[in-house]
Amino acid sequence: MTVPRDPDAARVRARAARDKLMGTVGTLQQRLKPANLAQEAVENAKQSVTSIAREGTEAVRTRPWLAAAVTSGIGLVFARGWIVDIFRKGKHETAGLPKGSATQNSNAEG
Repeated sequence: MTVPRDPDAARVRARAARDKLMGTVGTLQQRLKPANLAQEAVENAKQSVTSIAREGTEAVRTRPWLAAAVTSGIGLVFARGWIVDIFRKGKHETAGLPKGSATQNSNAEG
């Protein structure tokens, strides 16, 4: 591309390029403000959560038994400490009582 060597035309092109660059810089400054970045992050998070919730809801509707099994499994994993404590507690309470002890005597009296 041949450009005429006219200084006035060169100044006009330079001015137009400078104005375009300043407009771009202004746009970038607006987009990079912390408040705008935070708002954009919140909006993206909302969209992601909404999308995941829709997909999860659809998965549960199509396979409710699988969803119940997975949920139960997760609940058992979280409650495994309590479950173990319950079984250990029950084992210790009955293991220490001799035959014919207070539990049998209280049943015989009542």
